[in-house]
Amino acid sequence: MTIPDGEAAFVNWHFVDTFLEGRASFRVAGRNFPDTSALLGTAGVRECAAILRGSGVPLPAGSTFYAANRDRAFLDLLLGNLQQGHRPDHLSIADYTDAEADAEHLRVEIRRLRDRLKDAAQIRLLDEWLALQ
Repeated sequence: MTIPDGEAAFVNWHFVDTFLEGRASFRVAGRNFPDTSALLGTAGVRECAAILRGSGVPLPAGSTFYAANRDRAFLDLLLGNLQQGHRPDHLSIADYTDAEADAEHLRVEIRRLRDRLKDAAQIRLLDEWLALQ
């Protein structure tokens, strides 16, 4: 889930539902979604408890909350689906970017990810998906 950070114009539109009203859920790497850190490391992930508290989200004092930026969130979804053996046809680069420069940056990151994949089935699924982009 993306959290407002002042760097990108795009944020997850479910912020109020998820954090303020408790009507939506989110995925946590290693809990209810595959952990992608082995291939993606910590790139695009930041601690943002202060941002959440400043937006009215009640978090216990001293607690931390890590969230992905827009590109990392997309890569997490992409890789998570591949790790589960699914071609991520529900994801579209065009739907997640506002400008061609952003889309190209994401394509570069996806190619880097592809170079790190070892599983032939995941590579095949990614290549099939890329051909549709």
